[in-house]
Amino acid sequence: MGGGCAALIDPDDPDSFACKLIRHTDNPFIGLFIGLLITSIIQSSGVTSTIVVVLVGKNLLSIPQAIPIVMGANIGTTVTNILVSMGYIMRKEEFKRAISAAVVHDLFNVITVIILLPIELICKWAFDKGPLEAMARTFARPVWKVVGGGSEARGVLDPLLKPVLDAVAYVVDKLAGPGWAPGITAVIGLLIIFCAILSFMKLLKSMMLARAESVLGRVIGKSGWLGIVFGAVVAGTIHSSSVTTSLMVPLAAAGIATVAQVFPVTLGANIGTTFTALVGSMATSVTGITIALVHTLFNVIGILIIYPFPVLRRIPIRLAERVGAIGERSRKTVIIGAIAIFYGIPCLLILLSQLLSR
Repeated sequence: MGGGCAALIDPDDPDSFACKLIRHTDNPFIGLFIGLLITSIIQSSGVTSTIVVVLVGKNLLSIPQAIPIVMGANIGTTVTNILVSMGYIMRKEEFKRAISAAVVHDLFNVITVIILLPIELICKWAFDKGPLEAMARTFARPVWKVVGGGSEARGVLDPLLKPVLDAVAYVVDKLAGPGWAPGITAVIGLLIIFCAILSFMKLLKSMMLARAESVLGRVIGKSGWLGIVFGAVVAGTIHSSSVTTSLMVPLAAAGIATVAQVFPVTLGANIGTTFTALVGSMATSVTGITIALVHTLFNVIGILIIYPFPVLRRIPIRLAERVGAIGERSRKTVIIGAIAIFYGIPCLLILLSQLLSR
């Protein structure tokens, strides 16, 4: 891991900040907060998870290192809902309902991480493989035989991408020299991934958003499981769970939908957004598709643990309603809390980890 990371960032400086930051994903809790912070900034778990899939596929991250990052990305993507709810901050009653609908997504993801991350770590320590990793590896190989032609390391898109990649590597090598070529080509590749996914999401949103809004009114309140399916389909189509769940905030603010009715749609959106990483994994390797499947399984298992049982299902809903009540009394408290959770605490912990590692 250290050698590959150094080659990616700076072969002459294995102790560079970027390389050390990536290496610190050996600490699963720092990895969790790295995923949370990155996704909070770019507001897309799909982009974060796709980049992680590429790094895993190229053996620059191991699957155990990547799992907490994916979990953190699941939490970080919910910041968009909170930003949407801030549009109602001047109207107390509407803000109370809006912030409740926004944070129910956060609370479910946090609860799921609290349940599944310790199980994954304990099983990894005891049996050398956590349940999410074990299941993903089991499913990845037959899937990869279909999309990868049976090759362990060759992606289905490799024949199309290799001439382009070779040309870019040749130009960079000539212009910058062999010492800089790996780092520059890696940065170019990540920028292309980022821009391509955002452009694709924007195109699909413009095609599907109005249609999704019209169907949404007919789905709300009919069936929780139908809401989950609807959320998954819409988020998978427009490649954005944050946009899908943000559609629910105005409905809740207006009193058209309750937090309990919003909740299943957000759960489905969690599943649908993993489609982006699954598509991206087709261009990497069997390990790349493994971490993409981890993302999907994490969300599916979280739903199966919590949603079928009314007692457990009510926990995030009741907590969200309490946050709404706090927001009604003190909107400043909610704003400061959101900034601390999504930006302040992750930045502080990552910085501390860097200082302590010196």
